[in-house]
Amino acid sequence: MESKGGWFDGLKPQKSSDLVAFVFMIVMLWAIALFELFIVLPLYHAPFSTWYCIHVFCGFFMWLNVFANFYMLITTNTTGKNLGMPSVLKPGWTYCPFCQLNSPPRAYHCQVCDECVLKRDHHCNFAGKCVGFRNYRYYMCLALYLWMGAVYANVFHHEYVTEEVGGIGFWTLLTMFTPVVLWLLGYTSLYGIFVSFMAGISVVALLLFSGLLFFQTGIIFRGQTSCERKKKKREYDLGWKKNFIQVFGERWYLVWIWPTVSSPLPGDGTNFTKTYPQEGKDL
Repeated sequence: MESKGGWFDGLKPQKSSDLVAFVFMIVMLWAIALFELFIVLPLYHAPFSTWYCIHVFCGFFMWLNVFANFYMLITTNTTGKNLGMPSVLKPGWTYCPFCQLNSPPRAYHCQVCDECVLKRDHHCNFAGKCVGFRNYRYYMCLALYLWMGAVYANVFHHEYVTEEVGGIGFWTLLTMFTPVVLWLLGYTSLYGIFVSFMAGISVVALLLFSGLLFFQTGIIFRGQTSCERKKKKREYDLGWKKNFIQVFGERWYLVWIWPTVSSPLPGDGTNFTKTYPQEGKDL
């Protein structure tokens, strides 16, 4: 039954802390895009000139991919409820007392989502949704385009920001991360606070998504989930290429173009090939 809140009610996180992170991300994506498009870009390129159009196209392509992958991440079903879980416990499966269902290997119960997630990696606070077997691809593509956007924004507005806040140095960094304090001391203007805030958010985003991509790519490369990394389990490591196919599907080299590019995943999220035959066959 559709909720009274409309379509947005089905997208927004139910947990208050997740909702704050969700709204902050949406607002900042719009704010940074509008800042670059209407304030920075016209200063360096005449409207509708060749380079102006190139920058608009590149920025719009990344911006669309961010929102499209974010939407797919949130709306993709990550559970196995429609698979008809067996009533008899299979080898390698566990019983989940919360869902009152038998749970397959690599699935874990999320207390926030209140459901067992197939091949669960972690709960994403910004999406208010768990990252698992079916939506891991969208999460990684989202992180990739957020990182690309952060690189692009930092390089593009670097000259403008340094001119506005007064060159690169200790006081510039202090203005970026404590703008109100510097404004009270008379070091910067209200507009300087705004520019410093946008620049600071861009720098933090670059650092955050660089670390995130490095961490998650390493996990995928080793054929692990975050839970398995903590337990130092590598029993599903099939080599880097097959490991990437497990996350991005058969057309793993094309999924970055757009989230609707067809790339079927191997299996249904309940059966996984183990590296070590002596520990069991395909479960």
